Order: sequence, then structure tokens, then C-alpha cells
Amino acid sequence: MRKLTFIMIMLFCASFTYAQKGKVSQASSYLSSGKLDEAKKLIDEAIAHENCVNDSKSWLVKGQIYQGIFESPLPDYKKLDPNALDVAYEAYQKAIELDDKGKVGKKLKTQYNNLIIDFTNKAVEYYNSENFKGALEAFKKVLEIEKSPVVNSTAIDTIVIFNAGISAHRAEEFAEAEKYYKEVLKYNYEPARTYAMLANVLKAQGKEEEAVQYLHKGYELYPNDANMLVELINYYLLGGEPEKAEKYLDAAIQQDPNNASFYRAKGSLYEKMNEPAKTVEMYEKALSIDPKDFASQYNLGTAKLNEVIKFHEKVNDIVDADEYNKSMEQVYKGYESVIPYFEKAHEIDPKEPNTMETLKALYFKLRTINQDYMQKYENIKAMLDGENK
Repeated sequence: MRKLTFIMIMLFCASFTYAQKGKVSQASSYLSSGKLDEAKKLIDEAIAHENCVNDSKSWLVKGQIYQGIFESPLPDYKKLDPNALDVAYEAYQKAIELDDKGKVGKKLKTQYNNLIIDFTNKAVEYYNSENFKGALEAFKKVLEIEKSPVVNSTAIDTIVIFNAGISAHRAEEFAEAEKYYKEVLKYNYEPARTYAMLANVLKAQGKEEEAVQYLHKGYELYPNDANMLVELINYYLLGGEPEKAEKYLDAAIQQDPNNASFYRAKGSLYEKMNEPAKTVEMYEKALSIDPKDFASQYNLGTAKLNEVIKFHEKVNDIVDADEYNKSMEQVYKGYESVIPYFEKAHEIDPKEPNTMETLKALYFKLRTINQDYMQKYENIKAMLDGENK
């Protein structure tokens, strides 16, 4: 009886296996005729019963169907599975795993070459939509596929390695970005830019000493590269050693004398070094090149305002009433003199809140000496209240 039962089970499994393989064949036919929805439905049903249908062909067909879904230009088919490309790749890997005769790998070469294109397109799509982690994972898949025995390529895809680094950088996966940047430097691809970005991610990880070593090495090799100069400027300007940034800012200005951002950076440098006259000179130079440069306009106003505030603080220490009152007249004139700078900044960027808050405070401070300022105060306050709702 037991033997009979065992035979019946084997016969059932065999017939069930045949039925599922029939679904695989039918799914393949639907794929060939472009009926991807029907193909997906059948292959999913067949694969669900892999205890009886556990052959590599089934997974190969599943990979082809899901890759077809990803590559389809029809939105209705693309909606069948938003992760179709990943599913396809996993199915191909399963097909190779189950293929003890080694035949499937030969059949997959075309599909794998197409996967490289598909994952590259997916990575670009993710990157452009600012899904940087998604872009990184897609670029990693490209590198993985290129190294697989199916593709059997000895070529080094430096462009993909570089883009993986940039994606990791933008995703704030700094350790991974470091790995890819260091790898791409071995092949001298975009070296100046890579040195600069590598230093940036090293600094983000707290590896200050290594970061500055790469910065100086990159600058020695590529002294005329703007990326290297900008990174060196930022490193010293933001790192508590602004006086060291001046040398590199001068080099940057010599290379590109019509770049307003360099004069703005030099203005920030002199501000940190407490040299107000030079600070103002640099911001004004930046604005002479680019009158719409909001940052320079706002910073110029702030530099002027800081000088008035310092003068006001000194006046507050005056004991003699007459001298104090005369000096306060100069203080109010000083506050009034900086208003046009912030009004110009507000004109450049009407929604920037710090400018509006500064104007609001200035208008309120001067409301007693000129009634127009009270109206301006009410107007700017209404704008701020509207922004905060």
C-alpha cells in the first residue's frame, strides 16, 4: 500500500510538473507575442510551485518576461511591477544557479548586455530625480553584471565607477564614495575632479589629514583645475584657517577674473579675518561683475550693518547726554544707510526670509524718525506672516 501511495504521489508530481512546465512554455509564447501581462501571470503561477518545477529554464523565462516589462514603452505594462528589472536579474541568477549543465549562461549573454544598458538607464533616471541611493544601487548592479562570467569582460568601466562614486557622494554614503573615487583614480579618469571630491568625502568622514593630503596632491598635479582650487579654498575658508585660503583665491581669480563667486569668497575670507574695508571692496567687486548675485548683495549689506552695530555699541558707553544724543543721530543715519543694500537683496530674491527679517527690524527701529518706515514695517511683516502660514 505504501509503495502504491508513493507511486501515486510521484505520478501526481510528474503530471503537476508537466502542467507547470506547460505554463512556462505558454508564458514564453505570450512573451514572444508581446502579451506581457498574460506572460507574467503564467510565469508567476509556475514559479510559485518550484518544488515540482525547479529547473533553470523556468527562471530564465521569468527573467526574460520581467526584463521585457521593464523595457516596454507601454505604461500599462511598466505598471505590472515597478521593480521588474531587479526581479529579472534575480531570476537570471537563479537560472544560472540551477543550471548544472552550464548551458543557460551562454544563452544569457545578450540579456546580460541589455541588463547593463537597462540598469545604466535606471541609474540615470534615479540620479536625475535625486534618488541618489537608488542610482548608487543601480550603478553597483552594472559593475556586478560586467564582472560576471556571463559577460566575461576584462574592460574596466571607469565611467560607471566614477558615477557610482558621485551617486554615493550625493547619497551621503561617504565610505562607499571614497572606495569608488580611490578606485577610479587608479585609472586616471577625471583625476582633478576626483581628487577634489575624494578630499570632500574624506573630510565628511572626519579624515582631515588624509583629505588635505589628497587636496595638495591634486593641486600639485593639476594647479590650473578649478575644482581643485575651489576645494582648497573651501577647505581653508571653512576649516578655521582663512588666511591660507587667500593664496588659492588669488590663483582662482587669476585664472578666471570674471567669476563673481571668487570675489564673494574673498569677501567672506576678509570678513573672517576682520578686515571690513577689504570685505566691502570684494563684495562690491563681485556685484560689479554680477549685479544679481544675491549672496554678495546680502553679505555686503550685512558687512555694512555690522559696522553700524559696532558704532552703536560704542555710543551706548557714552556718559555725556549731549554727546550721546548727537552720536545717536549718526547711529540712526547709519542704520538708514544700510537699508538700500537689503532692499536690493530683497528685490533679487523676494522670498528670502533672512533679508525680510533684517528689513523688518530696521524699519521698526527707524519708525519714529520717518513714518514711511512704519508702513514698510507693516508691509514686510504681512509678507513674513503670509510665508509662515
